[in-house]
Amino acid sequence: MNKVYVLGIGPGNKDYLLKKTEKIIEKMDVLIGGSRALETFAEQKAKKIKITLPLVKIKNYILTNYEKKKIAVLVSGDPGLYSLLNYLKREINLDILEVIPGISSLQLAASRIQISWNDMRITSLHGKDNKEELFVLLKKEAKVGFFTDSKFPPAKIAEYLIENKIKDKTICVFENLSYVDENITVGSAEEIKKFSFSKLTVIIILDKNQLNSSLRGDIDE
Repeated sequence: MNKVYVLGIGPGNKDYLLKKTEKIIEKMDVLIGGSRALETFAEQKAKKIKITLPLVKIKNYILTNYEKKKIAVLVSGDPGLYSLLNYLKREINLDILEVIPGISSLQLAASRIQISWNDMRITSLHGKDNKEELFVLLKKEAKVGFFTDSKFPPAKIAEYLIENKIKDKTICVFENLSYVDENITVGSAEEIKKFSFSKLTVIIILDKNQLNSSLRGDIDE
């Protein structure tokens, strides 16, 4: 029985792709993923299917074809962190799936500012309207990491902190992690609200004493 692979392809640059994942992709007949993921493997001869809504189309294709074709679903970062894996587990027999981890952009972000992330509270604002959940986390947690989207970009998040009187926080904005135009901006909410950032962004918000002051000078914009 063929396995359907759910592959974490890391933050973007192939330098962060696991060798095992690379070998699996080379053997696949079909690659399913978002535009950016498929572009990363444009040179592969496999058929490429872009993930679109409704997801039932993807599920039906997999169930109809997995016995005769080798299929991999490509997800950004790690499959265990805000990916299509949860949906696939609900809709497809677990015996069919094989999951290969990848490096999350949040994991890479933590390494860039030299902090541990085992005690980081992680959430996502991608496609959600859960500002209140973020507010609760920031009130009680010293280290919060999350993914953003165009509806709630870093500048708006900074304004939200100011409106809710969340002070003594350092905001670290990571743009285009692993790519040649990667950029890291660190500052207070008052500073961050003045900037515009790219769409491909993750954020870590820390209590002010969490970040090495000498490091901040190296990575501020």
